[in-house]
Amino acid sequence: MAAGRDDGTDQTVHDLLRGQLREKRGRSADPSLIAMDTQSLHAAIGVPAALPGKDASKRVPGRKRGLAVDVNGLVVDAVVLPASAHDNAAGSALLDGVAAQCDTVAKALVDQRPAAQQGDGPPRNAGE
Repeated sequence: MAAGRDDGTDQTVHDLLRGQLREKRGRSADPSLIAMDTQSLHAAIGVPAALPGKDASKRVPGRKRGLAVDVNGLVVDAVVLPASAHDNAAGSALLDGVAAQCDTVAKALVDQRPAAQQGDGPPRNAGE
């Protein structure tokens, strides 16, 4: 398995299978639209505390997983970062990975934190 991963065989097989399934469902082999999101995951018990990082906003020690999927939910790219990495870093890494694999993607859908958490909205205790 490690040899297939190192020489890119596993990625090639994954891309071919994704393309065949998309064509079977009446779509082109390569996606033109992707959806991206991240998720913080708790680290396994045996992982040293210094390695994974901690997501400060969610108070989760562990790793952050980022996924880019097509409209069928098929994975186009995935990244794993320390939980302390900002979502923008995961998004940039995902976009770079998608661009390297598919030059047909024209649009990416992403979620966004509520305005009050971004500092754009009114203070939480406004009017008190």
